[in-house]
Amino acid sequence: MKKVDIKFVERSYKGAISNYSDAVDGVGLWKSEEYVLDKYFDKDKSILDIGCGAGRTTFGLYQKGYKDIVGLDLNKDMIRAAKKIDKEKGYGLNFTVGNVLNLDFDDNSFDYALFSFNGITQIPSREGRVKVLEEIRRVLKDDGIFIFTTYDRDMGEEYREFWKKEKERWERGEQDKRLYEYGDRITTSKNEKGEIFIHIPDREEVLESLAKAGFELVEDFYRSDLFDEKDKVKELSGECMFWVVNK
Repeated sequence: MKKVDIKFVERSYKGAISNYSDAVDGVGLWKSEEYVLDKYFDKDKSILDIGCGAGRTTFGLYQKGYKDIVGLDLNKDMIRAAKKIDKEKGYGLNFTVGNVLNLDFDDNSFDYALFSFNGITQIPSREGRVKVLEEIRRVLKDDGIFIFTTYDRDMGEEYREFWKKEKERWERGEQDKRLYEYGDRITTSKNEKGEIFIHIPDREEVLESLAKAGFELVEDFYRSDLFDEKDKVKELSGECMFWVVNK
């Protein structure tokens, strides 16, 4: 059975364009996202917005006064939707199709990078996620800041029994053979129309991957520890952890 690959990830979002387009104005930036942007990003610096979808975060950044932004997504239909919205708004932002495993930018191109909505955890295999971190670090300038989010296997007692059973399933070799490692999931979501891949790590794994890629941790926090997001945000994304790291 063929393992999940980046093409699988790209296909997962073909039926979700309207949901992501609606989220541009219907959801906008989360309070938690605004917090880290205001704290770590200067408005006159360059930003690579990875996994931008239809532009929810990209437009949110622009509306907050950031101007030097590149919105990048793997899915051509998402970028087409973002460009359509941009034309309607008259902003003139730069949206481009690209693969974060092999970024088409020179070394030291951006001051900051953002990978919102747990996008990095949809990269198949730990090796792939480390490669993504290395690529992002490569295109960041010295002391550049990278902000991203992940789910967390240890984020709540209500999930403990689920993960215990999931680990036992892997030990018995009964997991979906398309997957790579414990923590991998193929599931469905009301925001996406088909199967989606996601890897749910624990904190130690993320820290190990960051260290391997050469990043240093600046701050991490659970979203709910600092903010009670509006209902539309909670409907879009469950509890997650924010990570702020620098090159």
